[in-house]
Amino acid sequence: MVKRASGRKKSDFVAQDTVPANSFMDYFVDNTNYRISYTNLVSGFGVTGTIVTTGSGTATPVLEKDGTINKIRNIENGSGIAASISGTNGVSVKHNFTVDAVGLPIMLNTTAISPTFVSLFAGSGIELNASSNSIVINAKDALYGAQVTLQDNSTATVISSTATPVLVAGTFVIGELDNYSGTTAGRIQYTNAAAITQTIHASISIAPSTSGDNNQNLSLYIAKNGAVIATTEISAVVSFGAATNLCIITNVDIAQNDYFEMFVQNNSTTGNILVSRAIFGVD
Repeated sequence: MVKRASGRKKSDFVAQDTVPANSFMDYFVDNTNYRISYTNLVSGFGVTGTIVTTGSGTATPVLEKDGTINKIRNIENGSGIAASISGTNGVSVKHNFTVDAVGLPIMLNTTAISPTFVSLFAGSGIELNASSNSIVINAKDALYGAQVTLQDNSTATVISSTATPVLVAGTFVIGELDNYSGTTAGRIQYTNAAAITQTIHASISIAPSTSGDNNQNLSLYIAKNGAVIATTEISAVVSFGAATNLCIITNVDIAQNDYFEMFVQNNSTTGNILVSRAIFGVD
């Protein structure tokens, strides 16, 4: 005998797991019975298609597939991250950092989509060391010093007037420079902004440059910004072919861009002077 559902109550209908495409569904409105095709019913519900995840397979999915149930996960706040519902009913995910208003901020443009974290640069007397998870700031001892030297010089310093200081002539070799610059004309110049007091030293081998010029009273000065420092004068009586050493050590107050040179002077005649060797520096 074939079991038929015709004439039975709905509760006695044969159970089935799927709905064939050519099926009809019945419903009633205001005590009137109607029928609708399964295709039109599904179209009216707007539930065609499937819901699947996409993107990287190793990412954390927003959609959780739990058997036949698709669950949409909530977006939670994390460290430095705040999630909320926006004014347009969207999900807003923003950074959630607090920037201190005191001093200079490390993070700029705090309301921008992409805030800027500033870089740290070592200033004068500061040393920065970056490791994997920290930046160490240390004060370091600033180095201040300079030296230029003159060896085997044969260029005479021309003296046009007796007892008038003249810049030492010759081509100098520039040595170590820390917060100073140097030139081959024998000038050293301070480049740092900090005012300091330092020791300037000058040591030269000096003699008259012309044969027969004997017993010449020769002087050495240190000059600051082109003007000799009168209190630095050191002298000796020297004859041609018998070079002698003149040496100066003095303390000087120094500001940025101050420069220093060696000047010599013939106190006896207008005879030219030869500085054959020299060591000039600041330390």
